[in-house]
Amino acid sequence: MRRASGIRRATTALAAIMIAATTGACTAHHSTADRSTPAPSTPAPSPPASPSSPSAQSRSLPPSSASSPAPSTTPVTPSTTAPSTTPSTPAAQPKPTPPPPAPPPPPTSTPRSTPAPAAQPLLVAQLADVGNARQVVIVTSAGSTTDVATLQTFEHDASGWRAIFPAMAAHIGRAGFSADKHEGDLKTPEGKYGFGTMFGQRPNPGVMFPYRQADAQSVWVDDVTSPHYNTWQENAALSGEHLASSAYATAYAYAVDIAYNTSPVVPGKGSAIFLHVSTGGGTAGCVSVAQANLLKVLRWLDPAKNPVIVMGPESVIRRY
Repeated sequence: MRRASGIRRATTALAAIMIAATTGACTAHHSTADRSTPAPSTPAPSPPASPSSPSAQSRSLPPSSASSPAPSTTPVTPSTTAPSTTPSTPAAQPKPTPPPPAPPPPPTSTPRSTPAPAAQPLLVAQLADVGNARQVVIVTSAGSTTDVATLQTFEHDASGWRAIFPAMAAHIGRAGFSADKHEGDLKTPEGKYGFGTMFGQRPNPGVMFPYRQADAQSVWVDDVTSPHYNTWQENAALSGEHLASSAYATAYAYAVDIAYNTSPVVPGKGSAIFLHVSTGGGTAGCVSVAQANLLKVLRWLDPAKNPVIVMGPESVIRRY
């Protein structure tokens, strides 16, 4: 009896130990998996087991060794990459190209075309009266006191008036134009005149007018008291311009008489008014142009077309 009582006490003690161990393990498991889940109710006591059974040994292990995993023994290697300390520099951006200027807006309305100015009639058509002349030479200047002038040529045919040669630079008397010419005043007479004899120190250049080559006896008389005033005479003893003189070698190489103060001849109203070769400046009262231009005019003039010459400043030329 004493032995059986000891065995019962031992069995009871072992059962208490196993209950305690089982309760601790369950508590540890629930605390790790879900701390919010309430602990289960205490199980009923298991039947006693032999102290030497494997089941008893496993239940006798402490709660920590039965439920907690072993800690990792592999050390964690910290990152060795150092943060960059170089500030980020933004890439240089190209300057934007300004846009091209916008085209001007189209006109809101179509502009009216400006009519071209009406063509002015030729100067010859503006003259007061050229009679039956079909060839006209016009000599004009900017004013009445200048010796610089312009010579123009016109001809009339079935289609009307037309210019013949380009305008030519010319010279007139050193004192300009005058509507009241006098002998020795160095002025060119204004007005409308015909042409007389063509002449020169050189042979006939092929003109249609009568032509005379001057010689040592040829004199254009300028003596206002002479009955031969303002005429060509073959008498070297008379007073006047000796047409073959070396003094006139350039001017009178070729020339044509302008029929001024011829019908009738008025003593003292001026003499020897010619269209001749230029010497580069003003004259004693004649009209002069370059030799090449003069030859064009002389060869063009046709006595059958009743040519005339009209002379005067631009401001009065249209009255003739």
